Amino acid sequence: MIVRRSMSCGMIAFLVTAAAANAQWVDFVDETVTRLNTGTVPANDGEEKDVAVGDFNKDGWTDAIVVRKVPFSNAGPRIDMLLMNENGVLINRTATFAPDFAVTLTDARDIIIDDFDGDTWPDFIIANTFGQQPRIYMNLGEDVGGNWQGFADESATRLPAAITPGGPLQFCAVWSGDVTGDTVPDVYFSNYAGTTDVLLINDGTGFFTDDTAARLNSATFGDYANVGFGTSAEIVDIDNDGDNDIVKISTLFSVAPWNNRGVFILYNDGTGFFNTRPFQELFLGDMYMFTLCDLTNDGMLDAFGQRDSQDTWSLTSAVTPDGPITIAQQQLTASARTSGFGGNVRSVDIDNDGDLDIGVSAVDTDIANCGGGQATEFTLIRNDGFASGQLSDPYNGTTLNWHKRSYDAAFLDIDNDGLADILLANCTGYSVHMQVCTNAIFVPGDADNNQAVDLNDIAAVLFGFGNTGVPPFTGGDVLGDGNVGLDDLAEVLFRFGQGCGI
Repeated sequence: MIVRRSMSCGMIAFLVTAAAANAQWVDFVDETVTRLNTGTVPANDGEEKDVAVGDFNKDGWTDAIVVRKVPFSNAGPRIDMLLMNENGVLINRTATFAPDFAVTLTDARDIIIDDFDGDTWPDFIIANTFGQQPRIYMNLGEDVGGNWQGFADESATRLPAAITPGGPLQFCAVWSGDVTGDTVPDVYFSNYAGTTDVLLINDGTGFFTDDTAARLNSATFGDYANVGFGTSAEIVDIDNDGDNDIVKISTLFSVAPWNNRGVFILYNDGTGFFNTRPFQELFLGDMYMFTLCDLTNDGMLDAFGQRDSQDTWSLTSAVTPDGPITIAQQQLTASARTSGFGGNVRSVDIDNDGDLDIGVSAVDTDIANCGGGQATEFTLIRNDGFASGQLSDPYNGTTLNWHKRSYDAAFLDIDNDGLADILLANCTGYSVHMQVCTNAIFVPGDADNNQAVDLNDIAAVLFGFGNTGVPPFTGGDVLGDGNVGLDDLAEVLFRFGQGCGI
């Protein structure tokens, strides 16, 4: 299974009855020493870092890739790192499974994981800056003996020889998704040099062509590739019309056709062209990172935006094919860690209650805020869990072991216990924070809500077998789909022996 950069905009866990209010929300134990081995990369690594996760060798354990460079707006390529999850321990296996990392060091700012050639094995693309061309690494799958072979750099044959975005190449973000309707992922790069973004079209087998001018430039609406300072972009179906749109940032200064600063929606005309429809403003102002996800479980994408001032979220109440969508914005309150310069944002159902929460890293792409008065820490923003999409910072005013000054954060279930853990890429080194059970946590497969998957849960599923219902789900419906059947029993058997009380 491929895990996207936002780590679960499409991975909502299981719908369950909202738990009673608790004094404590989620909690984590720092297990960096026993859960992480960075090998030749120093444990106190001070480089700028971005992280993406996925099960690269399809063994059921989620792995990670870390791309590295000299911090902030300074050139300085570094060797990237492949962390393979071996029974709950992330181990640097770069030399064995990604040896080309040592051949081409990168000034990398972002990474996207997807199956670009349709062979079911997750590949990845690295977005580089300071004039360095992006790289594509293809998953080699297994040999005839069933041994995973790792990744190979196939940039020379699969990517255009020279991607030229109309000015300095300083890619800050990359995202993948099918824009042409042929089911294979295309790729969009966001450029923070203040020139143009880039759209690459996949031929269906993992070979790409630069189609930016043809698909984004319009005599009527202007050049949608133009960007003032591009730090983030996503490919999603934001208007629910069956084709994927592009949502991008153009900030810091105003350029045509936006003639403003903020986040903008480019609507797909159904054939992969974005220059035939008016754009829409999603956020305005000093926005720098965002994530799109369904915060209210109503089937429409909402948005969380990281900005220089207080972070903001937007709830979608209605969609129209090719726009505009109807949105309402709100700002966080009582959240000091999200009131200034920040970094990457991720969505995840951290407490398994069926709605998406938000993780916000603190370190800016451009501003050196690892220290000084602008420095702050990674934090978790809680979704209230009642389908209203109201967000709050339950840890404002407190400091816990995972409140680190981080460039990026990845959510992944490191030990396969059904709870999302956190890998932080910090200003200094890395840290692994394993989630521990609290009364606020729903354990997947737990039919009787005792926070343990045991014989009682098998009995609950068998007792309720064949029942159907509507929320709140009860009687053995551990998957929350309104039916009690073989899939629920399979989930309980898969999770048997997991949980807080075991």
